[in-house]
Amino acid sequence: MTITVAELVAVPFLNIRFHAGASGGERLVAWAHTSDLPNATDWLAPGDLLMSNGLNLPDTAEGQVAFLLELDSAGLSGLALGDDMHAPPLAPELLERADKLEFPVLAIPRDMPFVAVSKAVANANTDEEHKRLVQTVQLYEALRDSVSTGRSGATLLRELGRQLDCRLLLLDAVTALPVLAADTEPPAGLADQLVDELRGRKGMFPAVLRVQCNGTGALALRVPTGRPTALVALHDSGRAPDIALLQHAANLAALEVERITTERDLGLRMGSELLAAMLRRGIEPTSAAQQLGEQGIVPESAVFVSSRPGASANHRNLHHELAQREVPHLVLWSTERCLAAIPDTDQAHAALQNALGSDVALGVSDPLRRADRAPDAAREARWAETAANKLARPMVRYGEATPLFLPRTLGEAEIAAERVLGPLLTYDAEHATDLLHSLDVFLDENRSWQRSAEVLHVHKQTLVYRMHRVEELTGRDLRNTAEIVELWMALRALEFSRGQVWPEPVEGS
Repeated sequence: MTITVAELVAVPFLNIRFHAGASGGERLVAWAHTSDLPNATDWLAPGDLLMSNGLNLPDTAEGQVAFLLELDSAGLSGLALGDDMHAPPLAPELLERADKLEFPVLAIPRDMPFVAVSKAVANANTDEEHKRLVQTVQLYEALRDSVSTGRSGATLLRELGRQLDCRLLLLDAVTALPVLAADTEPPAGLADQLVDELRGRKGMFPAVLRVQCNGTGALALRVPTGRPTALVALHDSGRAPDIALLQHAANLAALEVERITTERDLGLRMGSELLAAMLRRGIEPTSAAQQLGEQGIVPESAVFVSSRPGASANHRNLHHELAQREVPHLVLWSTERCLAAIPDTDQAHAALQNALGSDVALGVSDPLRRADRAPDAAREARWAETAANKLARPMVRYGEATPLFLPRTLGEAEIAAERVLGPLLTYDAEHATDLLHSLDVFLDENRSWQRSAEVLHVHKQTLVYRMHRVEELTGRDLRNTAEIVELWMALRALEFSRGQVWPEPVEGS
């Protein structure tokens, strides 16, 4: 049976005495731990006795009372201070509050090593340790049974919670979203409070993080996985589960999180490969439609969304967050942009925006409708994304806005490009020349003959000849500003309507 504070004080050779809170002598002492850290409760469990030289005890009465309240709120069994060490004088307010809370404040003689107190507690609690060992074995038996019967995931989490007499949740420590479905939802605001607390600590997880929300207590432990994940134990007041057992549960949960992560990574790769094949028309439409259905994507009601995420974003985080929000999707990622296929719903658009960041502009295509329309839908999404960025809008649908005064749609762009550049396109095709590219480089280099010739690796006079042919074929004068603008806009329209569908090389596929 676990030793009480009063029984510990009664051990003759320890000579421990009460400063205050003697009426709380029936509190159980699971372990006696030494710490002079100001945030000692981050490393202690309910039922622990904090032994200190007093370096963490504030000088002021107000600070001492606040420190006492923190220890009591964490469920500690008491505070034991070394005599004549570094503790400031105990304020009457602290002693009075300790008596009122029935929270033991003890004195350890100067000549008594703290380790002797720890050994006394350990020896007295031998039976309790045996009970904890049995419970630990039972936790691992639950994992074995779940693997053998194929009942993993939420079923395993529910069984672990039953054995620990608490409700367990697995939460993503970045998004506050559940990693596994649970029987009960966390109290409103608890997940966000947890994430805010970790952000305030710059992502550093203490041994145990205590959170109170709407009268419900919660203990959060880090799950040792690649992606920041927390095991959260919801408990009734005064009935917090054993921290050591929770740590075992966190290790077991890590296996489940890694299994889910592996499955999602496989889904990410398969989805990226499917989307890339559709863009290059490297898959038969019927097969593509079947695979889209397996991914939960219905072509008739799906859209492509183009964006340029920031440098800190990555395809794995995006994929995992959309999966946690239960949004069917395909994701293709490159060094330049992200293309996602999602259902055309407000929920899906909001989830994508949340995952990428509110400062990232989204361009949305017309409905995909058919798998073989993927290249056109990708161009539409890219067109709309250009408009969103130039107009500083969070999202633009294809055809809603005109980027850079260009035609509103790809169809209009093709007509505009053909009207201005048609003779040039025909001439290049019939004579295997490269006048169109030469014109694009010449305008891109601000009509610098020398720089343009260097980029094209041709003699300056060769470039002069090519530009004369461009003027003859298009009927535009490269010395006339208005006609230069017309050529440049036609080139941009051609780039969107007939240009590369997706930048190479593709990463993350």
